[in-house]
Amino acid sequence: MTPHFALPILLGILWAAIAATAIESEPTPIHKNGYCVMRGQCGGFFPATCVYNKPAVQPETDSFRKLLADTCGAEYATGPACCDETQLNKLVNQVQMAKPIVASCPACWSNFLQFWCSFTCSPNQSTFVNITATGKEDEQPKVEQADYWVGDNFGTQFYDSCKDIKFGSSNGYAMDFIGGGAKDWHSMVSYMGEKRPGLGSPFQIDFPPLDSGDALTRYDDNGKSCNDSDSAYRCACVDCEATCPMLEPAPGEIPECRVGLLNCWTFTMVTTYGLIVAVVLLFVLTRQHRIGVWLQNCIGYNWDREENRGLYEPLALAEDEDDDDGSELENLLDPDHVPRQYWLNSRLQGWFYRQGLFCARHPWLVIVLGLVLVTLSSAGWTKFSVERDPVHLWVSPSSRALAEKHHFDTNFSPFYRITQLFIVNEEPEPIASADHLKNLFKLENEIRHMRSDEHGYSLQDVCLHPNGEACIVQSVTGYWQGDIGEFDPERWDDDLLYCAEQPSACLPDFQQPLKPTAILGGYENDDYLSARAFVVTFVIANSLDPAVVSKTEEWEKSLLRNILSKVNDRPEWNGVRITYSTESSLETELNKSSNTDALTVIISYLVMFVYASIALGRFRSLNIRRLMIDSKFGLGVCGILIVIFSVSTAVGLFSLTGKKTTLIIAEVIPFLVLAVGVDNIFILCHEYARREDLGEDESVEERVARTLGKMGPSILLSSLSETIAFGLGTLVTMPAVSSFAIVASIAIFVDFTLQVTCFVSCMALDARRADSNQLDCVPCVRIRAPEPLEKEGWLQMLCRVYYVPFLLKRQMRYVICLLFLGLFMLGLALVPELPLGLDQRIALPSDSYLVPYFNDLDVYLDIGPPVYFVVRNANMTDRDTQKKICGRFAACDPVSMGTILEQERKRSEVSYIGEPTSVWVDDFLQWLDPSVGCCHRKEQQSFHFSTLEREYRRGLELCNPDYDKKCVECLPDWDTNMEALPEGGEFLDFFDMWINMPPDEECPLGGKAAYGDAIVVDRKHKTTETSHFRTFHTPLRTQEDFIAAQASARRISDGLSESLGIDVYPYSLFYVFFEQYSYITMMALELLGLAILAIFIITSTLLGSIRSGLIVMAVVIMIVIDVMGVMAIWNVSLNAVSLVNLVICVGISVEFCCHIARGFTVASGSREERAGKAMVDVGSSVFCGITLTKFAGIIVLAFTRSKIFEIYYFRMYLSIVVLGALHGLVLLPVLLSRFGGEEMSMLDDGTGFGWERNNRGLLIDDSGSYDQVFITDMPQEDQGRGRKAKNRRRRSSQDSHSSNE
Repeated sequence: MTPHFALPILLGILWAAIAATAIESEPTPIHKNGYCVMRGQCGGFFPATCVYNKPAVQPETDSFRKLLADTCGAEYATGPACCDETQLNKLVNQVQMAKPIVASCPACWSNFLQFWCSFTCSPNQSTFVNITATGKEDEQPKVEQADYWVGDNFGTQFYDSCKDIKFGSSNGYAMDFIGGGAKDWHSMVSYMGEKRPGLGSPFQIDFPPLDSGDALTRYDDNGKSCNDSDSAYRCACVDCEATCPMLEPAPGEIPECRVGLLNCWTFTMVTTYGLIVAVVLLFVLTRQHRIGVWLQNCIGYNWDREENRGLYEPLALAEDEDDDDGSELENLLDPDHVPRQYWLNSRLQGWFYRQGLFCARHPWLVIVLGLVLVTLSSAGWTKFSVERDPVHLWVSPSSRALAEKHHFDTNFSPFYRITQLFIVNEEPEPIASADHLKNLFKLENEIRHMRSDEHGYSLQDVCLHPNGEACIVQSVTGYWQGDIGEFDPERWDDDLLYCAEQPSACLPDFQQPLKPTAILGGYENDDYLSARAFVVTFVIANSLDPAVVSKTEEWEKSLLRNILSKVNDRPEWNGVRITYSTESSLETELNKSSNTDALTVIISYLVMFVYASIALGRFRSLNIRRLMIDSKFGLGVCGILIVIFSVSTAVGLFSLTGKKTTLIIAEVIPFLVLAVGVDNIFILCHEYARREDLGEDESVEERVARTLGKMGPSILLSSLSETIAFGLGTLVTMPAVSSFAIVASIAIFVDFTLQVTCFVSCMALDARRADSNQLDCVPCVRIRAPEPLEKEGWLQMLCRVYYVPFLLKRQMRYVICLLFLGLFMLGLALVPELPLGLDQRIALPSDSYLVPYFNDLDVYLDIGPPVYFVVRNANMTDRDTQKKICGRFAACDPVSMGTILEQERKRSEVSYIGEPTSVWVDDFLQWLDPSVGCCHRKEQQSFHFSTLEREYRRGLELCNPDYDKKCVECLPDWDTNMEALPEGGEFLDFFDMWINMPPDEECPLGGKAAYGDAIVVDRKHKTTETSHFRTFHTPLRTQEDFIAAQASARRISDGLSESLGIDVYPYSLFYVFFEQYSYITMMALELLGLAILAIFIITSTLLGSIRSGLIVMAVVIMIVIDVMGVMAIWNVSLNAVSLVNLVICVGISVEFCCHIARGFTVASGSREERAGKAMVDVGSSVFCGITLTKFAGIIVLAFTRSKIFEIYYFRMYLSIVVLGALHGLVLLPVLLSRFGGEEMSMLDDGTGFGWERNNRGLLIDDSGSYDQVFITDMPQEDQGRGRKAKNRRRRSSQDSHSSNE
């Protein structure tokens, strides 16, 4: 043979030898039907599965055959199998551990058995199983690793039948236990095949993926579906979505009405405004002759033709453009026309005139009496206290949620307290590292062993520990049982990833799985190692016992003071931010916020006080002496003191009733009373000064009396409107709002009373001081000063010369009306967008440690708060009631509570239910299932004692059949149709056994840990009083989420109560505070509507004009709507605080409107002239008294440290003042000039304000020929005469003063 032929032959022989060796070394080379790859047990104390690549073997005994058929199905009733009896028994014991978890769905349980029986006992095992690694046990090969070739058809059916099964006690899924939370079938079976104790495999089983080819035939027989047509395999709705009934659409599922990019309401407002503008423009254009002719030609209609004029043709009285009513022109041309007389107005004028005269003549008597009354009323301050409990502030005593909270706290334990930490990496990197985990172990250990400062309480003394002595501490360290000794710095990442994917495999010391969503934050797509934050939650026990709460609060405060407040300064936490909160932190920080904002509020009020005191003066000369006399600072201080006395009196009277005041009263009432009081002060002072400028020969007393006689009804109008409007607020059941309304109405009424008495007396004293050339604030010093120059105030001059003529132009009035109408329509469009709620962060100081905590809470905690559905007065021992509650049995009501809650969970975007509900009835009845193997009792114990015997037999004992031969199944006749399940006293006997059994790996259905406080039993009547069913909300990030979650839970519970005929209510810790948002919109509408209606009635009555009352009401409504529109734009939510401010908005709006409206009513001339005169006489006082005073104080609030003051006081008050001033000083005079009511006379009978007594009726008849004119407009012979008379009076007063001295 030649060399070049020898090489290929040698290579061929070599490859053949290698192939033969490979075949001989393969553990199971034979893969065909009827052959096994493993069978039997090898070894001694710890037996393993033997390699067995031979034909399948017939079962040796009948008992083996029966067990095989019972376990694996009828197809194993005949023929050989690849398992022996020992191996089958081990399989039965292994799968039995999973039965309590998955047996509630027969299809899943069937597929689970099919999956493992095929792998273990199928006679064709070798066709889809291959042994890939072996070992030696007693010189026999044993299986150490195998491939299980599973097909997609069976794998998908297996996974789909099990994926929705709930494990109620943990509010989780069975898939978390049997499949490690798998999202597909391959991940599920891969988890099952991992070598580990418990639910794992005795050796490693791998599952070649579908894309790896088909080296063996895949096991792909048909499995069972959870909605199988065979009722024996059909699963209940809670475990199988395909069998669930369809729910009615929830409110959030109904699509919003939209037109393009706008919702229908906004589109309607825009369209309506556009149509109005178009109509007005058309009307204006048609009045232009050329455009009118052009339009007539376009439409082919001539309305000037004789046949189109009708029977009558209007004739123009003048060629001017005044569009006032013809009746007004007629009245102006009539020399005998007199304004109407209104009896109520005349009587009020007379009353205030005489009152002013008395106060001016006896000033000190009036002031002393006022001080005495204020002092007596303020005695209630001895009982003054501030309400700080948020429940007593914001929750109505008749609240449904509050009653439910009391029921929950009384029958179960109050909602547990939490202390929570967020450990966040400040860099955009994962937080998990060996060093950070070690430091976390040390920090938790320090917290566990810390003792409170006063009594030495530790965490163990205050924590919640329902399952033994282990405290519930939800932390990533729980994956290592909270023991740093179990922590391996070298492979921590593998351990963490394994436990996060399979929480049931790494139980902490309190034996409840730790879900990654509760302990890790900031990761995506289950990439747990990329988490940005650790979340640590210490669950603290709560109680109705004040002593227990005091002990807990002591521990919490010590923890804050000794550890948490200093933890960020520790070097081991460099680059890490730790935010924290305890249950008592929020109340402490809110109180701190109130204290820090007190200075800002005081400065704001001081600024307003100082401005008001200075602005009252009339500086008619630059001479320093004249300025010191003309100053009204002392009078302004008196006015401010009256405001303070009013508030003091109101709070004193309120405290005298024994009620606690609120911080809202302290922060808001002075602002409101100051707005009302300062305005009235300016009006009185300006009217007095105007009368003084007239030069009438009248004494100070007479002038003061006439001033009060003219302006008193106007002040009464505003004060009475506001008092009644705020008084209606007492109808609101929310304590903070109703108490504000009571104090506000009292304060405004007292302020009015003191102003028309004490302040009038102070004004008379100040006038005498000025006439005597005495210094302001130091009246005992008199100086010589030049005579004052009689000149009009600059503001009045600007208003009369420039502003009024410009404002009341005909074209400008159209423009103004359209602009304000557009603003009103915009407000209406924005009102539905007004957000609800009050973010806790807003109420805190900006530098509070809770602000970053709440920020981290929103970002990193991916689980919502727990919610309980509580059933009251339903006998759970009755089978019919059980069927209404349960969800896991075929006999359960199709729309049972468990079924409906599961269906709602599946539409979590509208129900806000994020986790399966823990239905204790399901777990308890399933615990009784003999096949589950949890409930065994001693045989001699009878459950058929007489009633008398049962009272004396207690403590029925569970037993273990493996160690006690007399241990029997609790309920051998158990069935899924529920007919054999216990009722009445027997139900309670079994219940006592179950509720005292802690869960473990052999029986995870024990009720002690999950349901220890969930059921209240009435043993005397053999029934259950109440019980709760726990689930969790989805993560709630915003106020809208919290409000919607509460509303959804209420919708669900009401639906269950109606459909099932049982009393169900939802409870979560935040419901009691968020219930108000279910009715706050209607409450605001009712409160504001009643207030505005009261204003209309009072305004129309005191003005004697329904038209003027309607105009005032319309302007107030427009101001309120526009303020609400600004709230929507400026992100100011509607809540109790903003509702109070909206009520204040109504009050301040009245101040902007009513004085101008009355000035218009009592003025003479045409509507336009009367509107202009009202603006000149009263408008400047309103502008100085409210607008500038409030604006000065509001600006200070912009510098507050608290967001709640910035948003709910600065933003809202600024909006109220600006919009109120614009509407009151711009829109109102325009509307009055066009639509205002008739004028009303102010009569002078020679001795004061009077009226004709022989007239009757609402309006005095015009039949008499009265020459009635305005007192303020009486003609003067010359200006010099008035000035000389005034000088004579001043000199006479000075001489009188000198003689007295």
